[in-house]
Amino acid sequence: MSTNPYARPVEGAAAPDASPEQKQLADYELAVGPNRDYYVSKFEEFDKGGSQIGWHWPAFFVTSWWFLYRKMFGLGILNLFYPFIAMIVLGILIGVAKPPQAVSTVLTILVLIAPSVLLSMYASALYWRRVRKVIANVPANFTTQPEKRAARIGRNGGTGVGPMLGVMLGLGFFCSSILAAIAIPAYQDYTIRSQVTEGLNLASAVKADVAEFYAQNQRWPNQEDLVDHLVSGKYVESVAVVRGSVVITYGEAANQKINGLWLALHPSADQSGHIHWACGDASTPDGLMSSEGPSGGDLPDKYLPVSCRSGS
Repeated sequence: MSTNPYARPVEGAAAPDASPEQKQLADYELAVGPNRDYYVSKFEEFDKGGSQIGWHWPAFFVTSWWFLYRKMFGLGILNLFYPFIAMIVLGILIGVAKPPQAVSTVLTILVLIAPSVLLSMYASALYWRRVRKVIANVPANFTTQPEKRAARIGRNGGTGVGPMLGVMLGLGFFCSSILAAIAIPAYQDYTIRSQVTEGLNLASAVKADVAEFYAQNQRWPNQEDLVDHLVSGKYVESVAVVRGSVVITYGEAANQKINGLWLALHPSADQSGHIHWACGDASTPDGLMSSEGPSGGDLPDKYLPVSCRSGS
């Protein structure tokens, strides 16, 4: 049963002997419901051929919600998703054309506000067309049944608070799901990268020990040449020296995606004895005396600093 107060039988319906114009106005009132005085006067102007261009503040400030409230669901939902579609298309076009930043900013603003401006200019006219459609779709056999006719117009017209709230909740759930789908993996990657960084920080002191040993002995050390214990940390199982290379192994406390994986910092010396370090799969300059220790690692590139990735 309709909760629209304007859907009560007969109330607002024209008398049987009313003129066609009076019957039309009565139908408008039934179909509009709340704020009918404002809209019916507008509809009268449109019926007389008046301009359909105007300005509607509610349709400008809460565009989608006003259209949903007035049961113009197609326009309301389309306008809700328009910004997402527009930003994707704009991102592609701007990426290809590469216009100046100022041009990109102005273009983005214009594209995003254009629907609200246009829909606000024609909001009353669009609503008038919908109301006329509601009235026109009443079954012809209801002409002799004014109570049913009035109830049908009131039910199909009026306002749609329930559907509007439903769309709002659905959109909220959709946006929350999208944000969660983006944020959770991003946060996880950030956490893993911070754990990888712990290993690199712990390795800094070990690298200094390797460089000092090489300068004094002109050979690359092993772990036993330096200290008899391994450096470790919260997420790092060990930082070990193997023939000059500093090998970081991540422990059980680290994220399962890097648990047990390793990363090597591989040293090379130039003719003056200066040490150059290649992190992970980063390349080593030509003409250097490299250690025989391991290089590379099995950590995925996306968790490594740029300087540790292949090709860097």
